[in-house]
Amino acid sequence: MKRGAIYLFILLFIISGCGHLTDSRKDPEEFNYDNVLSFILRNQKRESEELYTACEQILPVIVKEEKTDDYRKVIVIYNNNPDVFSRAMTLGFLYKEGMNDPVLRDSLFSASGRAEKLARSEAFYEGAAIYYAEREFTEDELRDRVTALRARIGDRYGQILTERRRYREALEMYESIVAHYKDADILMHYATALNNMNRYEESLIISIEALKMAPGSLDAKTRLVETAELLGYSKAEINTMVDETVFVGRNILRQNLLADELNIPMPSFNLRGVNTEAIVSEQFKNKILVINFFATWCPPCRKEIPLVNDLYLKYKNDPRVEVFAVSIDEDTFLVPPFIKDYGLSLPVMYADGINRVFDIKGVPTIVIVDHEGIIRYKKIGYSEGEEFEKIMSWYIDEIKAAWDV
Repeated sequence: MKRGAIYLFILLFIISGCGHLTDSRKDPEEFNYDNVLSFILRNQKRESEELYTACEQILPVIVKEEKTDDYRKVIVIYNNNPDVFSRAMTLGFLYKEGMNDPVLRDSLFSASGRAEKLARSEAFYEGAAIYYAEREFTEDELRDRVTALRARIGDRYGQILTERRRYREALEMYESIVAHYKDADILMHYATALNNMNRYEESLIISIEALKMAPGSLDAKTRLVETAELLGYSKAEINTMVDETVFVGRNILRQNLLADELNIPMPSFNLRGVNTEAIVSEQFKNKILVINFFATWCPPCRKEIPLVNDLYLKYKNDPRVEVFAVSIDEDTFLVPPFIKDYGLSLPVMYADGINRVFDIKGVPTIVIVDHEGIIRYKKIGYSEGEEFEKIMSWYIDEIKAAWDV
């Protein structure tokens, strides 16, 4: 497994969720900038995996601090990286809004365009196949993941095109993306580009579709409202439009989530407690289990874990439901202070490899087990604005209803 590929996935999933990443790495700010830069410059003529990994580590920091001279030095070296998958993933997400240096902005814009072209290549797919083979992805899972990654890289380039008022190019980009892949964020960015071309009716249709996909998203609601106002809809009409869209979206989401039912026997386990006593699988007979797999280094996990804690408190006195979390951190010493910092009262356990037994391919992942010890659902990832409590109640209530029959 290439270390560079591991690191670049941190860049991606900081933006869009940790998804299928289970490797523990520190944030870019935690390494010594001067030492890494010195290593890169000393070894620039000695192409190696370590050299390109160092470039991937330092480039986000260079961009954040707008060190244009260092960027020029490092990007020339990194552009020789033969790993197209790693290169596209790294370059595709370097651009930041609000940068002061116009030279750096232009350079990163070009890098984003190169990344978009690289992502459409066969070499990108081949690199992804190597990366995900080590995570035991099926061919279908690989195709779905590559489609999503290509869409994300294209979406980032589309956002930059919109920012630079190159609206026709942005629309062409989004039209090519949504022909193969859709999610609420991408649709909202598409609607923004349409608005800038005064194509408000098309934008409204896209905004409604985005809100249906993410009925709990305030951003999606705002985009719909703003576009409807531009078309002259009254406040009452807009409120009705939003309410109906949310209602339909929730029903579709619920049906889709519950339709994706599993029938996998829960593996037995014996877990050490971080802030509680050890537990074994046998003690949860005739219980609905909600198990949250997380990592302290995963940004979406940090957003989701307080909601998991609220879920634990909600069902704490329900004799049929148990909620606990499992940390997959290799650096286990990081977990106790994490629990304290986030004020967690739910039981937190050390994974000790159990995540592999449960076939956890990324974090955050929540596993829902029924009263007969069968894994019924998996919730993979966390999206900003999702209605977490509502989603979890759908899962739990569905199992309770089957239990009561």
